[in-house]
Amino acid sequence: MSRVAILLAVSAVAAALTGGGAFAQTPTGAKSKMDQATQKMKVSEDPSSPEMQQAAAKQASCKKEAKTKKLEGSARKAFMKVCTK
Repeated sequence: MSRVAILLAVSAVAAALTGGGAFAQTPTGAKSKMDQATQKMKVSEDPSSPEMQQAAAKQASCKKEAKTKKLEGSARKAFMKVCTK
């Protein structure tokens, strides 16, 4: 066999032996980031809560105002940031 073939064979075996740990599965007791984020979600962040409905109405109002002022780009972004506070 040529040196290249031997080198490739040795590399493949080494990769197979050492690469097995790279694909570890999540332990059964661990929770995904999505599960953790869902648990941290406050009651006030519930989309049907009055606070979230008011925030959505405020954002819609600001969006409409930005459109009437014909704001675009960074000016619109800055306006929306101030308006929605």
